[in-house]
Amino acid sequence: MKILVYLPRTLGASLLAFPCLKSLEQNFPAAEISILPSAAYADFFQNVSPGYKVIRLPDFKDIAGLKRASARLKKMNFDLGLLLDESFASALLFYLARIPQRWGYDREGRGFMLTKKSRLRATDPQLHLKHHYLQLPARLGLKVADQPLRLSLPDSYRKSAAGRLRHSGLNPERATVVIKPGSSFGPARIWPLDQQKELVRRLLESRLQVVLVGSSNGQAITRGLLEELGDRVVDFSGQLSLEETAGVIAGARVYLGNDCGLTHLANLLGTPVVGLYGPSDPHLCGPSQPPAAVLHKSAPCAPCSYRACPYDHRCLSNISAGEVYEVISSFLAR
Repeated sequence: MKILVYLPRTLGASLLAFPCLKSLEQNFPAAEISILPSAAYADFFQNVSPGYKVIRLPDFKDIAGLKRASARLKKMNFDLGLLLDESFASALLFYLARIPQRWGYDREGRGFMLTKKSRLRATDPQLHLKHHYLQLPARLGLKVADQPLRLSLPDSYRKSAAGRLRHSGLNPERATVVIKPGSSFGPARIWPLDQQKELVRRLLESRLQVVLVGSSNGQAITRGLLEELGDRVVDFSGQLSLEETAGVIAGARVYLGNDCGLTHLANLLGTPVVGLYGPSDPHLCGPSQPPAAVLHKSAPCAPCSYRACPYDHRCLSNISAGEVYEVISSFLAR
């Protein structure tokens, strides 16, 4: 039996879908399970999830691209397709590829293309995204198990990260705190710069190495940190591949980040995570397993989906550097 799982399009959501993959594997132990991630993460998932075959398709943006992609899938003769991406287009892809069994949530009017479906009602309780994905096979009659999950990185990732640290003047054997200070989503998810500066000063005074990671979208705030802290902090934002970033995070004593894919990556790598959650609800999208701690301040306007806060940003500005330092210290003391 050949099964294809269409993963969500973002890194964080894809990682939170892995417990669902494990449950699928337990229900169909003799099946060949393939995954279809976003093209941007295909190489990464191929190396961190060797138990699954990665199907590589360009991200289609028009009808012609969709037809080409479906024609390629049709030749692979899958028996069952599980849609963890909830878009109309993903269901249409499996429909055109003539995958006989197509399972998924009935969203965006796509139910007519599914052979087994589950419809969510407005009165249904909101679940953490991991449990949202686990709920789908459970509703469709499969047994599910929420078990701790660890990603295993190739040694080459760790060696490459260690080389990067040495080249930047750091010792890979010393305690390092990795921080993701920015956000590709927007400034609403960014902890205020003054608080970040104070925290980094405290970490450096405690003789800890501090490394900044993230995409080039976070470079504006990293420049603000570097203006005052200079070469005492190593800034890798916008410079590392996802594989190198994973290696750096895996070797850290603690990772500090906001609501983003790297936070979930650190969590699944087993690195202690400190998550700062403001406009988003950690009960729905926070770290899914220990070791992890979340700092979250309630606000009358939260949760929200604003990319830039139109008010006073109290959901994050009320988190003090002292609080974050104490949580990081508690992980370092273990």
